[in-house]
Amino acid sequence: MSSPQVPPSLRELLSDVFEISPEEVIPELSSTTLENWDSFRHLQAVLALEGEYGVQFDPQRVPELTTVALLQAELEKKGVRL
Repeated sequence: MSSPQVPPSLRELLSDVFEISPEEVIPELSSTTLENWDSFRHLQAVLALEGEYGVQFDPQRVPELTTVALLQAELEKKGVRL
């Protein structure tokens, strides 16, 4: 099974937050595989996503959203069209 692609808007936003190239933003990218993905940048990413897409994440779920794929799935679950 192949991984879904990361939409350009999400790719750009996360590359800015994590200070990496857009090509590095893949579904499997996670807090364990990227040194820049610390707790501070995780919060920055969540806040940037909330602002960009007009959603609010459940604070209980935020610590669990540790991969690009999980962030993308959570946005889609909230009805965001990526």
